[in-house]
Amino acid sequence: MIEATDNIKEQLTERAYEESHPFCYSDYKRVEANEDGEYKCPKCVSDDLMRELEGVGVEWGTDWIVEHMVKEEGEEVDTAELYRDLLDEIYEPIKFGELEYSPAMVLESVDTVAFKMGCNEYADSELDEGRLIELNGSYYSMTGITD
Repeated sequence: MIEATDNIKEQLTERAYEESHPFCYSDYKRVEANEDGEYKCPKCVSDDLMRELEGVGVEWGTDWIVEHMVKEEGEEVDTAELYRDLLDEIYEPIKFGELEYSPAMVLESVDTVAFKMGCNEYADSELDEGRLIELNGSYYSMTGITD
């Protein structure tokens, strides 16, 4: 299941319709619009049509097409690494005498639960802001959609 802002979901669904074609599974053929602009199988006259994504497959609805686009076009991101970068950017290095340590490394080493909670909250905020898409527990960035 995909988690994203409503705007991103709308954009992806629109693209899924644009890139796929109506398909009659009963007669196993692609369906073109008739003179009235309606999609009905010319053989069985059904308007209960699946969607075909050429080279990928045929299925009901568009969720499977959206998932395919995210996996194929999206860049999977490591939210823990993004959170480490954020911590190191906003906090000064931790100093012990002449030694310096990364704030992210210190937090992750000293309190892994707090680090994981912060990482999850950060990922959720990136999702809410439309910078990331979550699909089946993995996070993706899609240039042009999540920017």
